[in-house]
Amino acid sequence: MKSIKILIFSLLIVFGQNIFAAHPAKKQLLSPQKTLEVLEGIKQYAIVFGEGKKEIHTFIDPYCSVSKRYLKFVFQKQNVMFKKYKMYFYLYELPRKKSLLMIQNIIDSEYPNTMLKSSMVNEDELILEEIDEEDVDTIIEQISIAAEKIGVFKRPYIIINGKVK
Repeated sequence: MKSIKILIFSLLIVFGQNIFAAHPAKKQLLSPQKTLEVLEGIKQYAIVFGEGKKEIHTFIDPYCSVSKRYLKFVFQKQNVMFKKYKMYFYLYELPRKKSLLMIQNIIDSEYPNTMLKSSMVNEDELILEEIDEEDVDTIIEQISIAAEKIGVFKRPYIIINGKVK
């Protein structure tokens, strides 16, 4: 009986390492400099908060719970965060979240900053409308192209000084 327990324990150690091993993180596809160049091309599409000298670029999905927690944290610390940083938020859909309609409504809004905060931080129920605006689709497409070049694979995807955090 003791030998069976040792055998099982040994098998768990040998095979358990593969089962429970952390998957290596995906690597950033571009150098920090190239990443900053790509971001420069989509800055005008970002929803911007803050007046600081340092820039933080973040790809978020409005229906992603981790993105919401991140945004709530930023707004809890807004007195410090917005003085120190200029924060660029790019709306980029996680396919499984099906947030395209929300993204379109936020981008098309007269006040996208307010709508983003209302939907993600305050979690207000918003009335969404079908948006058929070529400009909105172009913005979403440009952000998607940039995200694919950079290699955005999660939300929030935070970039500081061209490096993924």
